[in-house]
Amino acid sequence: MNRQMEIVKNLWQRRSVKIGVGIVVVVIVLPALIPGKSTDRIDMDNAHLCRVQRGDLVVSILQSGELQAKTSTDILNEAYRDAKITEIVEDGSTVTNGQLLFELESSALNERYLDQQSDVAEAEANLKLSQENLEIAKLKNASDLESAKLKVELAALDLQKYEEVEYDQMVDKAESDIMLAEEELKRARSELEGTQELFDKGFSNKNDLDSDRLSVQRKEVEVRNKTADLEILKKYTHVKKQKELENALANATAALERLAKTISANMESKEASIASKKTRLEIEKNQLATREEQFANTKAYADFDGQVFYPKDRRYGSQAKIEKGATINFRQPLLSFPDLSAWDLKVGIPEAMIDKVSVGQEAVASLEAIPDLMLRGRVEKISAVPDSQGWFSTGVKTYTIMVDVSTDSTGQLKPGMSATVEIVTDQLRNVLYIPIQAVASSKDKHYVYVIKRGRKKLREVGIGKYNTQFIEITRGLEENEELMLYAEVELEADTKLKKSPLAEESKEKE
Repeated sequence: MNRQMEIVKNLWQRRSVKIGVGIVVVVIVLPALIPGKSTDRIDMDNAHLCRVQRGDLVVSILQSGELQAKTSTDILNEAYRDAKITEIVEDGSTVTNGQLLFELESSALNERYLDQQSDVAEAEANLKLSQENLEIAKLKNASDLESAKLKVELAALDLQKYEEVEYDQMVDKAESDIMLAEEELKRARSELEGTQELFDKGFSNKNDLDSDRLSVQRKEVEVRNKTADLEILKKYTHVKKQKELENALANATAALERLAKTISANMESKEASIASKKTRLEIEKNQLATREEQFANTKAYADFDGQVFYPKDRRYGSQAKIEKGATINFRQPLLSFPDLSAWDLKVGIPEAMIDKVSVGQEAVASLEAIPDLMLRGRVEKISAVPDSQGWFSTGVKTYTIMVDVSTDSTGQLKPGMSATVEIVTDQLRNVLYIPIQAVASSKDKHYVYVIKRGRKKLREVGIGKYNTQFIEITRGLEENEELMLYAEVELEADTKLKKSPLAEESKEKE
């Protein structure tokens, strides 16, 4: 390619025309362009002109991106939440195996450790107390005989009260609830019929009608629920309650008759309590060991040789900033150890352009930090859904794509570097094309100003595919015809243009 490409960044968002990227030109009044008038003449020495060219045309998308390692290992805060960083290596530092990576404030953790020691001592005391209670219980088992007799009498009274009084009251209440629910359903249906009539006559709105319908549905559900409650009461609750009371009476009677077994069960309960206290003591001791492990995790040492970087994790909001004195969350990444031998470019593609991107397309990129380095790669992955929109979003949906890039200059690259990425979506062979600024659009038609013998003439043309600098001409022009290129468009575009990596690459090949 024998031309320097200058790409208009985000031009498609601000120029809405038939071709997808708006072409803004000065609107010329057609009557003023009638051949022969003095206004047709142009100053050939000062006019901005161009010619129709024939050749290959690269169609591409230019977007900003961010360099990231293809694989990376995060080093997390495994100590505790709201930990404060007291020491940490610099971002991008080269570390060696065994080197201290970071240290967290440990005074609060030390207090928790001392508190846990107290909990262990308390659990030990509770266990000892339970063991003493067991000995005391053995001395008072003789009094349990009178208590067992009382339990039998009380259980018999409970069963009699339920069978003779309580069950009938529960049935009466359930039937009363059903009757009231049915009356409320009738009232709701009546109100719905009235609202329906008013709605049909135009005196009520749909919201009132929907509200009354919902009320009827609720009352119907309530009637069904009340009816089901009564059925459950008769078939299940009553049977269950009666069996429970009968069982309580049988248990109390059996307990009275076999005092020895009751005493044995009481002893077993005490022994179970002791076992529970022993379990609690073990739990507290394990927690103490966890506190010790957390204290050890307040310091992290490298088990590798390489570079480490501060991660960019937006999940933690303002707390994501990693620096000495910062407060971090539990399991929040503090450092990232990337594999610097393989890289990806993360690029956001606007929704209007995503259908032009497909896996396998060629892409090239230049880095802001290393302008002389050219990265080449291909589209590796395209997200199926757009990125989530934040509070301050412009409203333009973007899809994330990943471009796999290869380079031998790994020593210069760092995660997070900003890049300008150009994705080649098509390559046209032997076509006519002109600068995109030379095309004017009006009412879904496209025109150019053809220069003939020092005069300009408006001519309708057909257009095809395009990039941000040139556009394909499918009809209406011939090779080498001279066209007018408006200075107003050039001046506006100059403040927006950014050099294309493809153009830079072609320039280097020249």
